[in-house]
Amino acid sequence: MNYKHGFSLVGMLISLLCVVVLSAIMMNSMNKTVTGNGEAAPSSVWGMQNQIQLQTMVQGLIADSFGRNNDFLVPSDLSESLDVQENTSANFWSAMIAQNLTTPETLIAKGDNGWVETASYSWRSINTRDGQYWDPNFSTDFNTMSNVSYAHMPLYGERLKRWWRNDARGTFPIIGNRGPRDGQVQTDSFTLDKDGQWRGWVCYNDGSIKWQEQTETPIKWMRDDDMQSDNLFILEGGDNKDDTMFGITSEMTEDGPVFIWD
Repeated sequence: MNYKHGFSLVGMLISLLCVVVLSAIMMNSMNKTVTGNGEAAPSSVWGMQNQIQLQTMVQGLIADSFGRNNDFLVPSDLSESLDVQENTSANFWSAMIAQNLTTPETLIAKGDNGWVETASYSWRSINTRDGQYWDPNFSTDFNTMSNVSYAHMPLYGERLKRWWRNDARGTFPIIGNRGPRDGQVQTDSFTLDKDGQWRGWVCYNDGSIKWQEQTETPIKWMRDDDMQSDNLFILEGGDNKDDTMFGITSEMTEDGPVFIWD
């Protein structure tokens, strides 16, 4: 009698089940590696990419500052208008691209779930003879579509004078992952992880970068009001030079910045 060897139906089902189980384990491991399992993680692929992108931008600012008397790039200084209203986030990030200090791709954080999209940058619109130093179509409007994922210290007042330079005494946060309005966690902000908390990178004016697990940061410099901690996403005390602040400014008025949040 001749016997034909092969897989039985039961054997095929068992094999298929093993493949499904192994695939689930592998996908779970990949998810933790890439996304931090629903939470931002410094060792995740996205976390490391964000770190590299932010450090590249800060190092670009520092290198560029040597030709600006140690001051970091400011749109109104670049155009020589000295008009504070030019110092919005859209103009700043767009000027960063125009000065070859970053790229449209670098301004988009990997894993950003908000309304962000890489800018189709118009180099033809930049004509310094006509007083155009950046692409006016660059967007930071999270109500429609933003061309940047990151936030920065508002380019205004005493913070700008004291900290927006590479030779400031002490270190101060200047650029990082954006956060929720007024630093409020447990909201529906795209900047928060699945557990409702904020985690991200914070870059300092000396080129250093640190991972932070909350919106509150311990103060390592002397504040006039003796505060021991400071929320990164709250503008406290108006033009207080010691108050840390990350945001995306939609307008810059004589009275201060107007922020936009996702």
